[in-house]
Formats: sequence, structure tokens, C-alpha cells
Amino acid sequence: MSSASLPARLRRRCARLSSPGNRRILLEMVRANIKASDYHSLLGGLWSLIGTAFMLASFYFVFRRHFGQGVPGYPLFLLTGIILVNFFMTATSYLLKVLSYNRDIALNSTIPRENLVLATISINAWKFGIELAICTAISLAYGFFGWRSALLLLPVLLSFLALVLGVGLALGLAFCFARDVEHVWAIFSRLFLFVTPVFYTLESVPPRLQTLIAWGNPLTPYLQAFRAVFMDGGALPAPLVARCLLLGPALLALSYLLFLRWEGEALDRT
Repeated sequence: MSSASLPARLRRRCARLSSPGNRRILLEMVRANIKASDYHSLLGGLWSLIGTAFMLASFYFVFRRHFGQGVPGYPLFLLTGIILVNFFMTATSYLLKVLSYNRDIALNSTIPRENLVLATISINAWKFGIELAICTAISLAYGFFGWRSALLLLPVLLSFLALVLGVGLALGLAFCFARDVEHVWAIFSRLFLFVTPVFYTLESVPPRLQTLIAWGNPLTPYLQAFRAVFMDGGALPAPLVARCLLLGPALLALSYLLFLRWEGEALDRT
């Protein structure tokens, strides 16, 4: 595909994806995926949260004495970091396989391939939304929650979803060409639990490491924004919001252009 044809293809794809008919198809695909998951029933949803609760309890008892001193509402501090990083890790691992596992649908149906990606992440996004609601309830119980800045959290949340989609889409393309990507990402993604300030504050690490975590880890600004609303009464600094709103869409745009350029070759190779 020539580079000159890419803008034209992008316009056609955007027009098709935004059509009323495709929106209905996507909605039905999302509903079907959620109904087929454990999160469709109340009991299944509660069962799915056990892993998060177990991780929260483990982190709390291991790290509270070393890192939890001086952090008001340390359980909420931990929970916010855990659910954000877990969503990133789980959603990207699902998206990594979406093109390969749905190859026949992608090649032999008229459903836009983007729908497969969006329907896949809907399952993880549904659980993420439930966990955010739990964080909101806990924050209200502590008296931390800031309603005014909570509205600013919505565009930050959408930008975070764009970041996850961008990473997942790039991994999905790479997986079609090299299956070892799955094993490499499974190891690498676990590092985010430690290189993201999940159980420690940025101020508790050396200055050089603090700078690396703050600016080298794309999850850090989003975690800071979520904690600002859930723990600091909604004090969302404008530079932090601007950074979040730029990072996710920029990465998604880059990954989507790569997807448009290489989707054919990727599906042929998988």
C-alpha cells in the first residue's frame, strides 16, 4: 500500500466506523461479549473481584509499614494503583491475540476489524468501570472525593482507554508476525506493578528514579490523575491533565496508522 493511499483509507474507515449501522453492530458485539463473560451476572462479577481483593490484602500487609506510613487512606491508595495497572496488563494481553484469534472473521466477513478490537476490550473495561465505582464509594467514605474535578476525570479516563487500545493494537500486529511477542509481553508487563507507583509514593524513591518513573512510564500520569480525584479532593493540575489527554490519543493514532498500513500483511502471516 502506498503512503499516498493511507489518508484516503483512513477517511473511508472513519466514515464506516461512525455510520449508524456499524454503531449498532458494535453495540451488539459488546453486549454479546459481556454476556459471555463472568461479569454478566452479579455473582460472576463479585467472583472476578476476588483476585483484586487478594492482591490488595497482600500488598497492604507487605508494604504498609515500609511505604504506607504517612499516606492517608493507604488501602485506597493501593487499590487505585492495582486496578489501573491490572486493567492495562489484562486488556493488552487480550488485545494482543485479537487479530490472530479472529482471523477468519476478519477475512471472511464485512464486520470492520476495528469492531473486533473494541468488542474485546469491552469486557475488561466493564470490570474496570465496576472497580472505579468501588474506588469512588471508598473515597466518599474517607471523605476524599472531589465532585467538581470528577468531571475532568472522564476525559482522562477516555484518554487512558486510548492508551491501552494503542498499546494493544500495536501488540496485536506484532503478535501476527512473531508469536514470541506474547511471552515477552507477559514478562515485561508484570514489571509495571513495580515501575508504577502502586504501593509507594514518588517522593519515597531517589530523585533520578523518581524522574524516570514519572516521565518514562506512561501509566504514571494517569495514576496520579486518578489519585488526585480519589484521594486529594479533586486537585487536578492542568499540566497533568494536558499530559494525560495528549499521551493516549497520540499513541492510539500512531498505532492505528500502523494498523491500516500492515493489517493485510499481518492477517496473511498469522
